[in-house]
Amino acid sequence: MKDVALNQIRAEYDRKRLKALNDAELRKNRIYETFPRIEEIDKEIALLGIKLSKFMILKPENLNYEISEIKKQIDNLKIEKNGMFEEKKIPKDYFDIKYECSICKDTGFLENGEKCKCYKQRLIESLYNMSNIKYMLNKENFDAFNINLFSNEKYRNEDITPKQNMHKILSTCEVFCNDFNKINASMLFYGGTGLGKTFMCNCIANELIQNGKTVIYQTAPNIIEIVENHRFNKNEETVLNRENYNYLFNCDLLIIDDLGTEFNNSFTNSELFNIINTRMTSGKKMVISTNLELDKLAITYSDRIISRIFNEFTICYFFGKDLRWESC
Repeated sequence: MKDVALNQIRAEYDRKRLKALNDAELRKNRIYETFPRIEEIDKEIALLGIKLSKFMILKPENLNYEISEIKKQIDNLKIEKNGMFEEKKIPKDYFDIKYECSICKDTGFLENGEKCKCYKQRLIESLYNMSNIKYMLNKENFDAFNINLFSNEKYRNEDITPKQNMHKILSTCEVFCNDFNKINASMLFYGGTGLGKTFMCNCIANELIQNGKTVIYQTAPNIIEIVENHRFNKNEETVLNRENYNYLFNCDLLIIDDLGTEFNNSFTNSELFNIINTRMTSGKKMVISTNLELDKLAITYSDRIISRIFNEFTICYFFGKDLRWESC
């Protein structure tokens, strides 16, 4: 990602902010044209406000009386305006500016100069090639989850049916999202392909992004590529490339999909442990999904990684028939 991409994001925020301002002005003008008295009231209130300011500067002998009288007039005008809004069934906030993000008012930054959560997530989407994530999350979220896709018949030697199992997993994931700020556990999804692991990752990502959390969603090979670019290109590294790497540790939730599909060696093991350990130590949560069974996972990765995952992650086992094959 180059500086031009940053400029594009800033331009997006400028457009969003201007659109919100213009839309509010258009709504106001429509009401003024339809109900001229409302415009008159707003003008009268504005003039009284100017008059009040002048009195505060001039400070006449009867200052308190004048202020009291002006405030009474303003209050009466506001009562009249609210009455007209109610009578004409105009929403009370109709004139308000409807920003996409009410926290930063579509500037991307807070009053203290820090990046807003929405800006961080937009930056993450660009940095990590997540341009399609909003499309996916609109399709795959808790509201779209269909428990009836899962069989209600026992599967192999499992004690419960796939449907009962998914009820448990769904409940666990909803608690994970609802109590995200309170709980200290991360999650591991494991099981065969086509059993809903990626769908559930999308559900969690969507829910937390909607709640203002920063979420990185990448496959394990992409995570390793980001790390390699940081480790081996330090002489040419830009600020954005450094942010790209640092966000792996600092985002609210890191989702690593398809663990086990990356090229595995001592370097990748060491870097994966660094990410997992650093995030766990700092209280940052993760969701990891893998098609590997737990015994295969244990012999593929270092003891340090396995110890962290097996002891400190909530483990969810997905089983049943491949839903993608069944739906063909």
